[in-house]
Amino acid sequence: MNHTRIAAEALRYRFNLVRVPLVDDTEVDLELMAGTTVAAADPAVDSALRRIATAWIRAGIEPERLCQPWDCPQARALFADRPDLIDALDDIVRVATHTQAA
Repeated sequence: MNHTRIAAEALRYRFNLVRVPLVDDTEVDLELMAGTTVAAADPAVDSALRRIATAWIRAGIEPERLCQPWDCPQARALFADRPDLIDALDDIVRVATHTQAA
């Protein structure tokens, strides 16, 4: 699995959940942000990606879909049923924003 692609989709999904007026991602390069986030090698990101991927697979969603936009009904149901996964997304966003600021 490509951790950078999964992180990019995680960021995209989370930003879409809190879109305008809270987040304006029109100026954000999600691929670059995801790359720097994964390259930071923060254990919180590794843990978050692992928790999301494990829940994803246990929910019966094809693992390949982790690297594609998460706009499918199964992904929406997964995150609705598992609020702890929103916390995992927030862990990724936190590291991503700190990495971007540095």
